[in-house]
Amino acid sequence: MSPPHDQHAMDALPIVGIGGSAGSLRSLKSFLTNLPADTGAVYVIVTHHPKGERSLLPEILGPHAALPVQMVEEGEALAPNRVYVALPDEGWILSRGQLVRSGGTNKRSEASSSTKVDRRAGPPHPIDTLFYSLAEEAGHRALAVVLAGTGSDGTFGVQAIKYQAGMVMVEEPDTAEFGDMPANAIATGQVDYVLTPTEMPATLASYLASQNHRQAALKSHETAISQGLLKKILQQVRNRTGHDFSGYKISTINRRLERRMDLQRIHEPQAYLVYLQDHPEEIDLLFQEFIISVTNFFRDPHAWLSLSEQLPALLKQAAQTGQEFRAWVPGCATGEEAYTLAILIQECIADWEQPPAVRIFATDVDQTAIEKARVGRYPRSISQFMSETFMRRYFSAENDTVRIGREVRDIVVFAEHNVLQDPPFTNLDLITCRNLMIYLERDRQERLLALFRYALRSQGLLLLGPSESLDHQSEAFSVVDKESRIYRVAEGSLPPRLLEMPGPSRRRRSPPYQEADRNPAVGTNDSLTRNVECLLALQFAPPSVIVNDRGEVVYVHGRTGLFLEPASGPARNQLLEMARPGLREPLNQALQKVANGDAEQICQRVQILTNGVTELVRLEVQLIRTPKALAGFRLVALHHEPMSEAVKAESETIGPKTNLQRTSNGGTEAEAHLIEKLEALRQEKQIAVKEMQAANQELQSLNEELQSMNEELQSSNEELEAAKEEVESLNQELRSVNAELNIRVDDLTEVNDDLKNLLDSTHLATLFLDETLNIKRFTSPVQELIAVRSSDIGRPLSELSTKLRYNALLEDADAVLDTLVTKEIKVQTTTGHWYLLRIQPYRSTRNVIRGVVCTFQDIQIAQGVIRNEAFFRAVVDTVPEPLLVLDDAFRVVSVNDGFYRIFPRTPDEVEGKSLFSLEAGQWDHPELRALLAEVLPQRQAFHDFELSMDLGDAIPTCLRMNGRRLELEADSAMILLSIGIHRLTSKPSESIERNPSHGSEVSSATLTGGTKEGGSR
Repeated sequence: MSPPHDQHAMDALPIVGIGGSAGSLRSLKSFLTNLPADTGAVYVIVTHHPKGERSLLPEILGPHAALPVQMVEEGEALAPNRVYVALPDEGWILSRGQLVRSGGTNKRSEASSSTKVDRRAGPPHPIDTLFYSLAEEAGHRALAVVLAGTGSDGTFGVQAIKYQAGMVMVEEPDTAEFGDMPANAIATGQVDYVLTPTEMPATLASYLASQNHRQAALKSHETAISQGLLKKILQQVRNRTGHDFSGYKISTINRRLERRMDLQRIHEPQAYLVYLQDHPEEIDLLFQEFIISVTNFFRDPHAWLSLSEQLPALLKQAAQTGQEFRAWVPGCATGEEAYTLAILIQECIADWEQPPAVRIFATDVDQTAIEKARVGRYPRSISQFMSETFMRRYFSAENDTVRIGREVRDIVVFAEHNVLQDPPFTNLDLITCRNLMIYLERDRQERLLALFRYALRSQGLLLLGPSESLDHQSEAFSVVDKESRIYRVAEGSLPPRLLEMPGPSRRRRSPPYQEADRNPAVGTNDSLTRNVECLLALQFAPPSVIVNDRGEVVYVHGRTGLFLEPASGPARNQLLEMARPGLREPLNQALQKVANGDAEQICQRVQILTNGVTELVRLEVQLIRTPKALAGFRLVALHHEPMSEAVKAESETIGPKTNLQRTSNGGTEAEAHLIEKLEALRQEKQIAVKEMQAANQELQSLNEELQSMNEELQSSNEELEAAKEEVESLNQELRSVNAELNIRVDDLTEVNDDLKNLLDSTHLATLFLDETLNIKRFTSPVQELIAVRSSDIGRPLSELSTKLRYNALLEDADAVLDTLVTKEIKVQTTTGHWYLLRIQPYRSTRNVIRGVVCTFQDIQIAQGVIRNEAFFRAVVDTVPEPLLVLDDAFRVVSVNDGFYRIFPRTPDEVEGKSLFSLEAGQWDHPELRALLAEVLPQRQAFHDFELSMDLGDAIPTCLRMNGRRLELEADSAMILLSIGIHRLTSKPSESIERNPSHGSEVSSATLTGGTKEGGSR
C-alpha cells in the first residue's frame, strides 16, 4: 500500500486517460517515444486485453518512454510524470487520487449529480469506465486520448470528459491500423484535436503548459475575467449566432471560456476577445462549447422508470378526449432523451386498440445536433444503456451503427428553438427538461418555470434533472416523485401571465468568415431594430405560414386559427391537411404554380367556411429568395377581408366553397367565380395530364433500368455465391491456423512458466543480454548486484551501476560473443562478498547466438573453507610429529609433512589406503585394532600407546601414539592419530619381559572414557 498522499496536490494534477484496442500498440509506442518527461501529468493506459492474462505492456513500452512505465497496483497513490498500465479485468476507476477496481461492470452511481454522465450495466467498456471516472473525479483536469481500435469503446467517455470541460484528443483514423474507435469518438462532435500519435505529445504538452500558466495567473488575480470583458465576449457570440448566454451562470461560462483559451494557447482574456474579433470562426466553436450537447439513452434509469408509471394515465386521458398527446423536450441535444420518451410511449400504447395521436417536440439551439437527431443514427455501444428487447424492437443495424425505427422517428418533431428567446409550445401534457436549468441564473430559472407552467395543460407533468428543483414555482406544481424530480400542475393553479412572452427570435448567423463589427453601439442599434421589427410584425403583418418544398409547416406567425385547423387522426404537419374547407384547392394550385416556376407570387380571393360562417380571405403565396437562410421556402399570407351583403346572399345560394371575385363587365361575383373555377379546373387537369405523361415516361425508363439492374444483380449474386464459398474455405483454414497458434501460445506460455520456475528455484543471480548487451531478462537476485528494475528491460547494461569490484563485465561479454567460449571469473562485491561469474553464449533452438547469459554463483562459503583449509594445513604441516586422519573404515584421509619425513612414501601410496596395510602390515596390530575399534562406537580417546616398528634402521623405532575421535556430522566421524617417535635401546619384547606388567598398565591406563575425556577437553 502506498503512503498517504497529498489530496490537495492530487486535486491540481492533470490526469490523461489513454484508451486503445486492436492495433494500438504501434500508436502507443509512437506516443510515448515523443512524450516529454516533464509535463507534470499522470498517464493511465487502458487497452482491451484478455481477462486473466498478464500484460506485457510495461516491458514492451518501457524502452520507448522517457517516463517510468509500470502496472497499476490497486490503491496506489498516483504520481506525476509516470505512466500506469491498467488491465481491464474488472475495469479501473479513479477514486480520491487512487486507481481502484470498479467491480467489472459499468454501474453508475445512484447518487449521481447532474454533472455526471450516467452508465448502466452492459458489455464491458473499460475505456468508457475509466473516462467516466476521470470526468467525475478530475473534472476539467481530465484529458482523454483515443488511439486505434475496433468498436466504439470510449465514445461515451469522451463526452463525459468534454461535459466537464476536459480536453479530448483522438488519433487520425486514416493513420490508425484500426480506425473505428477514433471515428466513433469524432462522430460525437466533442473532439478537440485529431492528430497522429507522433503529433499528439507536443500538442498535449503545450495544452498543459498553457493550462498551468493560466491557473498560476488566476491565482495571482492577474488574468481574472472581468464582468465588462465577459459582457463583450457574450455580445460577440450574440451578434454572430443570435443566442444570448447572459443568463447562464458565470462559473459555467468562465470555465468554458478558459478551456477555449487553453486550446488556443491564449493566457489573457483581453487577448482572447481580440482573437474572437479577428477570427469569427472561433465564435462558432465557443458557441458549441457553451451549449454542451451531451446526453444518453435512459439517462438516470430510475427517473424514466418512475415516469413510465405516470404515462398511461396521461395517454388514456388524451385518447378519451380525442386530443393529441403533446410533449416537449427542450435542450434535446442529439435526441437520445426525446427518443427515450418516444420508446416509453410506444411501449405503453403498443396493445391499445385506439391509441391517441402522439407528438413530441424536441428542440435545441444547436442546429448540428438537431440534424443528427433527425437522422436518428447512433453507435452500437448504446446497447449498454438499454435492454436487448428495446434494441431489437426499436433499432435496426446499419453498417457499424444502429438507427432508431421510423415508427419512433415519425412521432418526434425536431426544431431549432431557444427556450429563453422563442415562443413556447402550448397545450402540452408533458415537458422533460433535464439538466438545463442548472446552467442558468436564478432569474432565468424562475422565468423558465413560469413558461413551463404556461405551456402545460392542467394535470400536465414536468420532469427535471436530478439536481434541479421547483423552489421558485412550488405553488404551481405538486410533487409526484421527489427523488425522480417529477411534478404535476397543481389543481386550481392558473397559468402565469407572461409579461415578457418570448417573441419569435430573429437568429441569424454571419457568413462563416465575415469580419465582425467591433463598434459596441452596433449591438444596441441591432437590438432596437429587432424590437421595432418585432413590434411592427405583431401589429401589422397578416397571419402567415412558412412551408418547405414538401408542404410542411416550419413556422407560423399570428393567429391562423380562422384559416387553419389540425386534421383528425395522427398528427401531421402538412399545410394542406390543416386548411379549412374552401381554402385547400386554391392553396394547392398556388403552391404548385410557385413550385413549377409559373409564378413567384400568386394573389387571389377565396371563400372559406369557418365554424359554419362563410369568410372571405385574400390568399398570397410567394417563393422566398432572401434571406438565404429561408431561400426555397414558401410564404403563405392569409388576409381576412369583410364581405358585402350581396356576396353573402349569393354565397348562401352558391355554397361556401365558391370563390368570389368582382368583374368589370357587369356580371355578378358568383358568375365570375364559376368561370374562374372552371378555368382553374381546366388548368389543373392539363397539369395533371402533363404530370402523368412525364411520370409514365419516367416509369418506362425506370422499368428498363430495373431490368438491366436485375440482370446485373443476378450476375453479382452468382459471383457472391462463389466468393462466399471461397471465404468459407478460407475461414475454415483460418480457424485451423488459429487453433494451432493457440496451441503454440499455450506451449510457449508453459515453457515460459517452466523457465521462470527453474530460474527462481536456482536462487542464482542470472542476467540475459541481447547481441548489443541490452537487458533482456533477469532474476531477482541480480538486483542485489546490479541496479536494475523491470522498467529497464531493453536498456543498455552500460547505463546501469553495479556493486562489483569488476569493471570488465562488458569487455568479457563482448569477448564471449566474439569467441563463443565460456568465461569464468571470481568477482567480489564492494562489501567483500565473493561470486563466481560465468559468461556463456545464449544459443537459440536454431543454434543462433542471440546474446550472452551471465550467472553469479555465491562462493563466499567455499572461499572461506578454502582459506581455512589452507590455514590449518599450514599449521599441521609445521608440527614435526607425524599426524594421520582416518575415516570410519580406518582408511587414511590425510597426513602431514612430518609423517612423510618418518615414512618416506608418496601421497598415492598412503592416502585412501587402509592403515593396517601400510609398512608391510606392521600397523596391523591386534591391540591397536581393538583401541581403534573402541574409539568410534564409544567416542573414546587413547593416549601413549606404544608400537615397535622396523623402519629399516638398526635399532627398532618405537611409535608412541595418541588417538581421538573427530566429530564431523551426526552420522560421520574421523580419527586423528598423533605419533611420537623415539628410538629403543632394546627390542620391545625384551622390555616387556623385564617388566611384564608394563604393556597392560599402559593399555589400561591410557584408555579413557569418551565422556570423561570430552568433559576435560
